[in-house]
Amino acid sequence: MIVAVSVRKTFLLLSVLLALVAVAASAESRRDQLRRLLERCLGPERAMDCPALVADRDATDETSCRETTQIWEKSAEFVVIRDLKECGCPSSFQHGLAMPFTYVSGVEANDLPEGIWQFAWNAARTRFADPATVALAVNSRLQRSQDLLHVHIVELTDDARSRFPPGYSVNLADLSQVWAAARALAREKDLRDYGVLVTQSASGGFTVLVSEGSPEGLYTRYRCQ
Repeated sequence: MIVAVSVRKTFLLLSVLLALVAVAASAESRRDQLRRLLERCLGPERAMDCPALVADRDATDETSCRETTQIWEKSAEFVVIRDLKECGCPSSFQHGLAMPFTYVSGVEANDLPEGIWQFAWNAARTRFADPATVALAVNSRLQRSQDLLHVHIVELTDDARSRFPPGYSVNLADLSQVWAAARALAREKDLRDYGVLVTQSASGGFTVLVSEGSPEGLYTRYRCQ
């Protein structure tokens, strides 16, 4: 009897451990969704099971939106696609993701492509009427949901600029040195895990802000609801 009880307990414990491993594996695989989409569907050779590439979000319902991929802009180095957060939203709400074709994990990587900021900004200028409202955001390693560098192309909230903390931003004339400026600010503020927000500055250049939390969540209209 004692042996039978012990076997049952061991079996239950093993079942729980296997379930936890399965959950962890599932969560890890979900963090590769953007990377798999980029590698399998957005490059020169598309796999047969890739979602259709659509030209017009407004012509699709929410279900179709979630099952397709819309390309905003594409070059040899980068691509901008519609974020799934657009699905089910009015056409006035827009949210794009700019990504490099060469794999980069995120803001913590050493080989960060400076050109992605100008590419994302150019894409934003074709979508948003007022450049002063445009926000480009990269979340930190611990705050992001995908392990692939992606720049969120969204709009600032109305009160975002008034909430920028003093000393956590710097103004640049152009977008060629964003990563270096962000790293310097993060070191100065001793931020081990940080995100980056880029907006147009009052001077006509650009403001680069580092944030300990998610800049997308803190300062932008990243959802329509």
